[in-house]
Amino acid sequence: WYQRRVRATLEPLSKEDKKKKKEKKDDKPVLLSVVERGLVKAEPPWSDITNNHNKYSRNHVDKKMFNGELLGFVTPWNSHGYDVAKTFGAKFNYITPVWLQLVPTSQGTFKIEGGHDIDAGWIRDVRANNTDVKMAPRLIFEQWSMQHLVQVTSSDGELQHMVQTVVEFFSGEGFDGVVLEIWRQFQGREKSRLHAVIKAISEGLLDKGISAMLVIPPGVKPFPEIFDKLDFQILQPFVERFIMMTYDHHQGTGRAGPVGPMDWGLRNILLIMEHADNDKYRYKLLYGLNFYGVDFSSLGHVEPILGKRYVELVKSSKPSQFIWHLKASEHSFEYREPGTAIHSVFYPTLRSLQKRVEAAEKFKIGLAIWEIGQGLDYFYDLL
Repeated sequence: WYQRRVRATLEPLSKEDKKKKKEKKDDKPVLLSVVERGLVKAEPPWSDITNNHNKYSRNHVDKKMFNGELLGFVTPWNSHGYDVAKTFGAKFNYITPVWLQLVPTSQGTFKIEGGHDIDAGWIRDVRANNTDVKMAPRLIFEQWSMQHLVQVTSSDGELQHMVQTVVEFFSGEGFDGVVLEIWRQFQGREKSRLHAVIKAISEGLLDKGISAMLVIPPGVKPFPEIFDKLDFQILQPFVERFIMMTYDHHQGTGRAGPVGPMDWGLRNILLIMEHADNDKYRYKLLYGLNFYGVDFSSLGHVEPILGKRYVELVKSSKPSQFIWHLKASEHSFEYREPGTAIHSVFYPTLRSLQKRVEAAEKFKIGLAIWEIGQGLDYFYDLL
């Protein structure tokens, strides 16, 4: 046994083991931030990204750099987000796990599904790193038809039963808030009924010291204005924060291009602020940031990509140039697939993130990230 143990200890590392050891070493945080290392550039060399994407500053882990509120979505299908919430927890005001669904039943009642995803140990770890952070899971209204909406708002008894279901669940779990996602499902129809549901849930939760936030869709072309400044005015007394989905612009145009162009995103914010009474509540708006990207093929294929895939593409294609789209404040690069297809890749960079941080500070609004596990670790030096 002793000889076998010594032999195993003295055997040289395989190429795969050496690679893993090097990657582990490269993952370690460094002393200086991305700003201090001069990595925030309009024309970054590809090696800046591949060599530094996982090297965040250990001196800035507990420092909040963004002068505004920050919300981070976490999804159970992307475990890295759980680690990010713990490592960089001091930077967040809200953490929003995507766990829960409010579903109507065949008996005319309502139930909350997804409770099996709740990770109490992780919640304790996040709160241990930041005692001020609010744990506010998303609650999406799933399998709701217009009939369900009409039914619940036509009967005080049914409306109160729904509110009681939500309040008892969230207070029982000790959550600080809830992020409601209901507006987009109904495409702006029956607004007065949507207002009634949101108000009722918000008031019920507030009695237990739990705040309600609302996901709202963009209202500037190429999307229809299904949530407008009057909706904001009506709901702002009941809603703590409004999270605007200022991304997926390419889905509206049907063309290759920026995912969340900043000029378009800020027009959405200004659209809400046009109402004179809304401007003083601008602090309630959280500008949505995508931490994912999109790979557009000239053959028409569209593939969402996360940070790991983006780094792989940059490393394999070694782009000679990153194109800076001035109005959109986004970078892209191109690579050729074996054969004929040319790909155009849009994904956040340090420069694009810095521009949005600066804009949010200027407009005195917050930021909301979809979602924190999809980005690159060195992004958090800027937040």
